[in-house]
Amino acid sequence: MSESDLSLSLSPPSLSLSTHLSHRLFPALKVSQPYRVVSHRGEVELFCSYHHTGRHEPEELRITLYRGMYGEQEEQKVCTSSFTNKNTAFQTEGEGERTVTCRGQFGPGKVNLTISGLRGNDTDLYRCAIEVLYPPPYLRTFGNGTLLYITEEPGCFTPEAQRRDDITGETSVRLPLAGMTAATILIVISAIAILLVHQVSSYKQLLL
Repeated sequence: MSESDLSLSLSPPSLSLSTHLSHRLFPALKVSQPYRVVSHRGEVELFCSYHHTGRHEPEELRITLYRGMYGEQEEQKVCTSSFTNKNTAFQTEGEGERTVTCRGQFGPGKVNLTISGLRGNDTDLYRCAIEVLYPPPYLRTFGNGTLLYITEEPGCFTPEAQRRDDITGETSVRLPLAGMTAATILIVISAIAILLVHQVSSYKQLLL
């Protein structure tokens, strides 16, 4: 075997070994999300998967859900929570007039988020940000985003729908009133007709 053949035969293993060593020496974090998720009864289930390469598996992480394609402003945060591989379940409550609740379950290579309290106008792109807090080094990566399509459920009224209901309610009240008025007029006309017939009969009897 020539030296060139020997070098070629040794190249792939050495390359694989160097790649393996680089992954262990230089940890990396990758986050992936589904393209689209549709809500059911105001709740949506979102899986934020992650792939960590390093010498040690993450023991403590933090997940933050942001609304919008870009930005990390405070008002874009939907929920955030830290958790460990021993304390795997968490729940957060939103702030303000509308309460959005996030329940999370941490599993190997993924975080399962259940978001409730969303409405139709909350349909948007949502991004998962996952941070490795321990062990070092600190890592933080965003997912590619998921379109959460929030359907309007029966009984969940928007102001526009409420106004339509008010108008419909007024119409439904007017219809019975109109029916009662028409019935009253018919009764009066029938009574007058009966009286006229009775008077005509009495007049005929007098003539006879």
